[in-house]
Amino acid sequence: MDVYQNMISRQKEIFSEEEQEILRTTPIVIIGCGGLGGTIIEQFVRAGFEELTIVDQDVFDETNLNRQVRSNLGTVGKSKVKITKSAMEQINPNINITDYDLTIDEKNISKILKGNKILVDAVDNVYTRVLISREAKQQGMVFVHSAVEKTMGQLSVFEPNSVSYEELFRLKSVDKSLDNDVKNYLLSISAKKPQVLGVTPSIFGSLQVNETIKYILNKKDVVLAPKVLMWDLFNMSSFRLIKF
Repeated sequence: MDVYQNMISRQKEIFSEEEQEILRTTPIVIIGCGGLGGTIIEQFVRAGFEELTIVDQDVFDETNLNRQVRSNLGTVGKSKVKITKSAMEQINPNINITDYDLTIDEKNISKILKGNKILVDAVDNVYTRVLISREAKQQGMVFVHSAVEKTMGQLSVFEPNSVSYEELFRLKSVDKSLDNDVKNYLLSISAKKPQVLGVTPSIFGSLQVNETIKYILNKKDVVLAPKVLMWDLFNMSSFRLIKF
């Protein structure tokens, strides 16, 4: 426990012992270990969270070097999940990370999310986001969403009884089964991999962690749906909360 106590020593005037223990023991699942996910996972670990589930089917490649914190020439071609888990254990050897090196789908999603309280969205396509947001609502989990492109990002926190992700963004998939037609429609929304400046997912990933901490500890001013935080990092005056 000495490593843990030393690690969180600079937070002791921010959180009470009881609050820190809540953070340490709250089980969280993060879908995606890339641009958003890499930052999210690392910030959770450094904040003292010890019960994490991480999911990603991909390996690092050279196009990840501009934004994904675990990518370097030594990790190219290697599993994002495995590299991330190993790196997090070097920060806190007491951490309990359940890792899934697979593509999440309708058959495995229920098992992967089961037992967690909060689902943090770090995926890169709308179909997967709809799939995981639906399952989170069904299991009574909080869904912390963000998406980024270029220098822009958006963020919102969905409670189980709030408006859904699909409803908020008026997707045509609302109340429809995820058959091939609906799946293809959702995949078409994010068919092109977006251009992304590296700082964008780092900032919005950190904001997701911040909103998660605020929500867990019942702090004020959580960005709860139907409110959405939107920001273009190259335009400071664009930082705003919109109620859809």
